[in-house]
Amino acid sequence: MSSAGDIIPSYTFEVSLDGIGFSFSKVSNISGSVDIDTITEGGANNAPVILRNPKRSPDMLVLEKGLYTSFSDTAFSFLKEGTKITSISISVLRDGKTVRMFFVTNGVVVSRQFSPLDAMNSSVLTVSLQIAHTGITEMALPFGI
Repeated sequence: MSSAGDIIPSYTFEVSLDGIGFSFSKVSNISGSVDIDTITEGGANNAPVILRNPKRSPDMLVLEKGLYTSFSDTAFSFLKEGTKITSISISVLRDGKTVRMFFVTNGVVVSRQFSPLDAMNSSVLTVSLQIAHTGITEMALPFGI
């Protein structure tokens, strides 16, 4: 039975792209979907038939991070539009233990967007990567590893 102590507050996360760890400030659109057709047969249609179709469009994962002026950010600059990413892993940690993991395979960077350059603002320069993928796998690790 679950209790309030089982929820995941105060978490951190780690992201790895093709085995290289990167720090991101935000990961969004962790989701997957399928395409379906609904077939209805005359009458009352109390139970329409739902058929799964081949996917027509990929799912999108969005990764956002602040940019650095250090040498460690050089590898990140190679992630340009069209770059294929074989594997993406996202680990959610609580108290230093992994409690949830997400795996994405066969990704492609489809867009890269930088925050506006504004001389009147003192905000951090950020970049957002949108990665198309064919599916996401979630692994729950209730006891941490």
